[in-house]
Amino acid sequence: MNTNTLLVNEKAKKAIEKYAMLRKGDRVIVGLSGGADSVCLLHFLNSIKNEYDLNIVSAHINHGIRGEEAKNDAIFSKTLSEKLNVTFRLLEVDCVNEAYKNGETVEEAGRRIRYEFFSSLANTENSVIATAHNSNDNMETVIFNITRGSSINGAKGIPPKRENIIRPLIFCTREEIEGYCKENSLSFVTDSTNLSDDYTRNKIRHLVIPELKSINTNVEDAFSRFSESVRDDVELLENLALDAFKQAEIDKNTYSVNILNSFHKSIKNRVIFKAINNFCGETPDRKKVQAVCECINDNTKIQLYKNCYAVTKDGVLKFFDGENIVSENQERIILGTLHSHYQFGEYIVETELLENISQKIKDLVLDNLIDCDTICGNLVLRTRQEGDKITLRKRNVTKTLKKLFIEENIPKEERGLIPVISDDNGIVWVYGFGVNKKNAKTVNSKNILSVRVSERNVFTKNE
Repeated sequence: MNTNTLLVNEKAKKAIEKYAMLRKGDRVIVGLSGGADSVCLLHFLNSIKNEYDLNIVSAHINHGIRGEEAKNDAIFSKTLSEKLNVTFRLLEVDCVNEAYKNGETVEEAGRRIRYEFFSSLANTENSVIATAHNSNDNMETVIFNITRGSSINGAKGIPPKRENIIRPLIFCTREEIEGYCKENSLSFVTDSTNLSDDYTRNKIRHLVIPELKSINTNVEDAFSRFSESVRDDVELLENLALDAFKQAEIDKNTYSVNILNSFHKSIKNRVIFKAINNFCGETPDRKKVQAVCECINDNTKIQLYKNCYAVTKDGVLKFFDGENIVSENQERIILGTLHSHYQFGEYIVETELLENISQKIKDLVLDNLIDCDTICGNLVLRTRQEGDKITLRKRNVTKTLKKLFIEENIPKEERGLIPVISDDNGIVWVYGFGVNKKNAKTVNSKNILSVRVSERNVFTKNE
């Protein structure tokens, strides 16, 4: 057996064994582009088919970008599969149009479509998807991530195995793979876009890598060892962070500030990352994580996403949305006080006791005048709670605040931030809508509370 064939077989089998990529009787979906890497992968897996009792299927996608060239690649892939007695599956798609419809780059759309197609074929419990990523691809990925300012996670590179996706050639260099093809008389196609420097990864491939190889001829292996080492370190950090998360969690989406601050910065950041991800369903960037750290230190509220907020109060960090917020800010209104003002989220709410008020007042003002003699128990300034209802003075129709806010097209993320005043019987007044009919000033009212609101415009800290 020739040198490159020996190297590829040795490295690929080592990867399969080390990461438990294959089991006896597996159905293997091989992503076959027709390039040297995927041709080598298909040929190698076919050579160990009997050893592992594999059911191999090759999958090719025509992205609809390169016209006749792409059609020829599909024909080549089908012919190769038939020659190796491998089942062939083809997907033809307009990738440019798909990218436009979904607001993606063509590269993003292409990747999504590929893995959706592969997954549709891997439809049995013992199915795996094999892609032909190699050590050069891993090196390019690490360089690309670091250049963008990635965290240590970006240095992990391409994982040899992720869920049901395996990469047997991950430790093989592109040079070894092309040598394998030559030694085994395997022809392959060359994607013309790979020869262009238009795309970032191709710039790294054609301009950066050659310079690195002039420093270390085995630079691909060096990056592979580096990525393996980083993956081991990250696994340890993730396990420590998971334990720390459980320690800091008081309740669902609620965490102890003291415990968070007791962790090393690296662990603390990972706990906060997980907390944001759990609640918002988003993968936060470093800026979002740091914003929450500042929120912890400053005892403030911040907006992370359209409908995702964080607040620190009384030593507790809590995540909430604008729809289901339970008030984090309640103020008792003392009726005996002539004039008071309250900083309430992004609002300043002022109350004033009035005497001998004229009956000839503007309707808008009348909407914000409360008859104090109708108040039952304590008067509290707060935000909306589930089940709150109001009967507006002009409409004489009772509605929940939730329904009222929806009808008035108030954005979902703002509904839980609007100031309301309630007593022991329920809602008395709502900012923007006025006083509840049962609490409204009448001609016989003697003790009247006026409410005025102005916006502070300092609530959110957006990027």
